[in-house]
Amino acid sequence: MDFQQHVPLGQTGLMVSRLGIASGFGVPAASIEEAFHEHNLNYFFVSFGKRRQIKIALHNLLPQYRDKTVIALPYFPVDKALFLRRSVEAWLRRLNLDTIDIILLQDVKPSQRLFDRALKLKTEGKVRFIGISSHKRPLLGRIASGELKLPVDLFYLRYNVVHRGAEEDIFPHLARDNDPGIVAFTATCWRKPLKIKNMPAGEAPLNAADCCRFVLSNHNVNVCITGPSNAQQMEENLTALTGGPLSDEEMTRVKRIGDHIYQM
Repeated sequence: MDFQQHVPLGQTGLMVSRLGIASGFGVPAASIEEAFHEHNLNYFFVSFGKRRQIKIALHNLLPQYRDKTVIALPYFPVDKALFLRRSVEAWLRRLNLDTIDIILLQDVKPSQRLFDRALKLKTEGKVRFIGISSHKRPLLGRIASGELKLPVDLFYLRYNVVHRGAEEDIFPHLARDNDPGIVAFTATCWRKPLKIKNMPAGEAPLNAADCCRFVLSNHNVNVCITGPSNAQQMEENLTALTGGPLSDEEMTRVKRIGDHIYQM
């Protein structure tokens, strides 16, 4: 398993880098562009929060490299379905695009009205694929198994060394002939495994790359989202690509740390 190689995102036909960049923490545009050019990172999540830098980076990249980029947008449906179209069309204008690759419907209960509106945008070519994000793991498991029929192309889910419930609630239910893409977020669990105060006795803290390598070592995961706030954090995260999958010894250690933090 080579983390430096792009992989298919489920059945979408999109080829994606194993690490993705979330913009919400303010990573500089120059770091985003360098990650694209030097490390082939091509999955960009235009997350809530600090978006200015990723807008600058995408404005620089898209005119020449649109066919090599994958852009995902969140949609948090506080208003259910009312403003979905308005949100998508606003970002199409901001980025001077005809289509957004992925719209993520976040923390939703299955709403036929919401999915109908998302599907209409897909039919019109303004959105290529529909994802769902939820902390309700059994919901995603029901979709993965086919018990719940929803037009979902990918899952955006929490998975890290501390929160490993997807290994029981979601991953075993994936249908191998029709897997959704799997994008994992909060790889560092809000930096808890990076702090000495949270370690079992005698253990050194993990680093961000260790946390990303844990996520990517699971063969079900296509993309691990990173949320760096500066160039140094970006560089630290990128070392996960050359580190490759965790060894058995490393996996035992990170799970021991994760279990300890979970029980705190």
